[in-house]
Amino acid sequence: MKNKIIYLFTIIVALSSCDLSEEPYGFYSDDNFYKTVEDADAALLYAYRAFNYQGYNRGIIDTGDLPSETMTVKVGEGNGVQELNSWKVNNTNGTLSDFFQYCYIAINRANGVIENVKDESFNQEDKERILGEAYTIRAWSYFSLVRVFGRVPMLKQLVVTEGQTNPVLAEDLDEVYDFILEDLTLAESYLQIGRKVGRFDKVATWAILAKVYLNIASGMDNGAAGYRDMAKDVNAMYNEAALWSAKVLNDQAEYAFDEELSDIYNVEKPDGPEHIWIISMDRTGDNTEEFGSSQLMWLPWGPGVSYYVTNADGVLEPAQNGWEVYRITDDFRSTFDSGDKRMTALMDDTIYDKDGNVIGSVEDGNVPGFFSKKYLDPFFNGNRSSCRPLMIRFTDIALTYAEAVGPTAEGEAWLNRVRARAGVDPVTTGMSTEDFRKAVLQERSWELAFEGHRLYDLRRTASVTSTITAAKVAGVTEDDAAFYPIPLRELDLNPNAR
Repeated sequence: MKNKIIYLFTIIVALSSCDLSEEPYGFYSDDNFYKTVEDADAALLYAYRAFNYQGYNRGIIDTGDLPSETMTVKVGEGNGVQELNSWKVNNTNGTLSDFFQYCYIAINRANGVIENVKDESFNQEDKERILGEAYTIRAWSYFSLVRVFGRVPMLKQLVVTEGQTNPVLAEDLDEVYDFILEDLTLAESYLQIGRKVGRFDKVATWAILAKVYLNIASGMDNGAAGYRDMAKDVNAMYNEAALWSAKVLNDQAEYAFDEELSDIYNVEKPDGPEHIWIISMDRTGDNTEEFGSSQLMWLPWGPGVSYYVTNADGVLEPAQNGWEVYRITDDFRSTFDSGDKRMTALMDDTIYDKDGNVIGSVEDGNVPGFFSKKYLDPFFNGNRSSCRPLMIRFTDIALTYAEAVGPTAEGEAWLNRVRARAGVDPVTTGMSTEDFRKAVLQERSWELAFEGHRLYDLRRTASVTSTITAAKVAGVTEDDAAFYPIPLRELDLNPNAR
């Protein structure tokens, strides 16, 4: 099998770059072993690094939001995103292939850490920390894959020979989710509570457990493809989602609900209370995987000169000439209450000069559409910014809890707290469980817009074709919409993936 890369876990390699010539099932040399905790930490950071590459972190939006009703993409952008946007996707889609590949790069790097550390004689505290993070990296990667592709090849151990580069396709979703839950259970037992920006701790494992259980519960409850056949009890899954999300809300003091909406998106506050896990990127980075560029995907080019925008607090700040790839749809904006701060403060169609004079807008044709202000960095350095993918927020888990427990006093309280921060009225009391969960789902669309959630929420509730016009126009059935096909390139490399 060609193009196999032998990954050497050393500090030098941990700092090296990665490109798509790497195979997702790449194998390791027999020399790959760790003598010190520092070696193991370098390997762990190397595993995290897979999330920093554009094929993964831009894929979060391209697979999780772009195909939904919330946004669209400019004409002439690459075929991969155009196909996702129009729901004309096949197994040659390059965006999906990149996302698939980087997930498995993360998995195999995590496998390398697990296999090499579990039998080492490091001190127990370091050993458990490293293993806990590695298990969480692997679990999160499979959770990323199962929501996009459904059944996927199960690479459960370190690949050391070419004969191991053809992992077998999971028999069903139970196999994938059981493996995810097994990893998270181990990780939760190993990790401690303690924030390190860009890395997982015990609270992150609680949050992911809550999300995983809710995904299973709602998928089964709504008869979504793949989920309706799972051998699990729906109520038990909702109860587990409630249990783990309640731990995030009540059993720790490291993370919290941020009462200031604008602070959540302040690039100078990556350690703000909301951010349970945020991918570590900074404008000082030298390589594309070290600095953010998501702001460029949203910001307009404007009239071709430097300009200013108002931030979430309404203050003018400098902005870059962007690539204006992503645009918010008018249909989505029309779903917000007129005073909802998540629309009025976090979406815009106007750019200014330094004195606050309008120099471009949708109306005058210099701005092609509304853009999101969740990704702004007034201290940008050329194309480099500190805009980071927002992976797991405290509010995401608060809404997970509300959805899991239903229209209880606690569930309504958390939903209304989210709404109050946005400046909108409380929900009507006395809703049925079904109607309340629909209200939470709608709230998630407003609160977590453009953070990589919407399509997954629609898939697990079997509501893609009833919500997304493009999917209906393309003639996609709800079962077809549930998962994307495994990339053809991977099928050619691994016949067991068919």
